[in-house]
Amino acid sequence: MDTAAHTLDPNALARLVIDALERTAFVLADPCDDPDALPTADTFAQIDFHGPTTGNVELRASRAFARNLAASILGSDASDITDMQSEEALRELANIIGGSVITALGGSDCRFSLGLPRLGRATALDNDTACTLDAEGERLEVHCHHVRAA
Repeated sequence: MDTAAHTLDPNALARLVIDALERTAFVLADPCDDPDALPTADTFAQIDFHGPTTGNVELRASRAFARNLAASILGSDASDITDMQSEEALRELANIIGGSVITALGGSDCRFSLGLPRLGRATALDNDTACTLDAEGERLEVHCHHVRAA
């Protein structure tokens, strides 16, 4: 049984997110050296997880990122995407990244449960691992907040 505590640093989180974007939506992204140069985040999604570590993953994105994500997933033009479709796509990305995060934190003995993704801001907990990505000129921030379960 793998009982070692696993951690997730900003670079590892960025790699998880970049891989998820490429694998599921064919969206290219890179870590951003100058987050101030990107549009502000105005669309938010989150998902909670429970296990040896309890916390949440929060996505903070520009509205255009969410719209482009939905267009890529649905195979349509971004101008045809509704706000509801872009929000659904962001929730689905939160679900995918949440699964990748609990696998990274849990190792080979992953005993976590993952909640349902929802819109809105997450409650910050003790540890915050974050990365900001430039996804074709649009902002995607991912924050993983977590505390060791008692």
